[in-house]
Amino acid sequence: MTTSQANVDKVLLAAPRGFCAGVEMAIKALSWLVRSFEPPVYCYHEIVHNRIVVDRFKERGVIFVDDLAEVPEGRPIMLSAHGSPPAVVEEAKRRGSYVVDSVCPLVTKVHHEVKVRANKGYRIVYVGHEGHEEAVGTMAVAPRAISRVESVEDVDALPVFDEPVALLAQTTLSHRDWSDVAVRVRERFPDVWSPGRSDLCFATTNRQSALTEMAPRCDAIIVIGSSNSSNTRALEQLAIESGCSRVLRINRADELPTTLSGTIGVTAGASAPEE
Repeated sequence: MTTSQANVDKVLLAAPRGFCAGVEMAIKALSWLVRSFEPPVYCYHEIVHNRIVVDRFKERGVIFVDDLAEVPEGRPIMLSAHGSPPAVVEEAKRRGSYVVDSVCPLVTKVHHEVKVRANKGYRIVYVGHEGHEEAVGTMAVAPRAISRVESVEDVDALPVFDEPVALLAQTTLSHRDWSDVAVRVRERFPDVWSPGRSDLCFATTNRQSALTEMAPRCDAIIVIGSSNSSNTRALEQLAIESGCSRVLRINRADELPTTLSGTIGVTAGASAPEE
């Protein structure tokens, strides 16, 4: 805190916060590519949803693309941590001189579950955010077998399926986004199959639990992370729902207001660097 924030009595740091293991793995992999090959190195989608991280890699010669057609053949390619559609993975292998798929292992687990359940004839009800890169990649594994839902109303609008039903989820959902929808799916489809271990990322849920424990002691909560990060937005919403009188989401230190006072809680999304 700066001297202009002298009314701040205490700063509480939520633990855990910031980078998860999957994000650290992806960033280390892209850093290795940058060191190992002449620029430019190409990355399909943002490596993680954090503007600071992405800008740093751009400065090091990484070009981020949303279409592999933009990548000249024979260049090294990184695939983002959110997971990519199978067709994109194959195109990267065809086009790139060297390809690293930095997909989070937890997302890989969901892709595997989708493939297995689809091959067994299940209709998969997938809880995920429309347009999110992880959801897009997961649904592309078995597009004819998946119905995406995001709300209780979406579940109610589903038809009665003739095939057995499986319930899977985007890993970065908040427990709030997941729980009511999952309950409604189980009410509508009592025999629904779901994994023995939740698809929700334990790093995401652990950060949310730490924030919930800290929030009652705070006069203001600062959530660090980019607006396009699903888990950062979930932390921000959870902080608001905690009843804290002031909740701020920032991405850089210079965005901090000078009017903070009392006890300040700080947390960060899984894509946000510690500094």
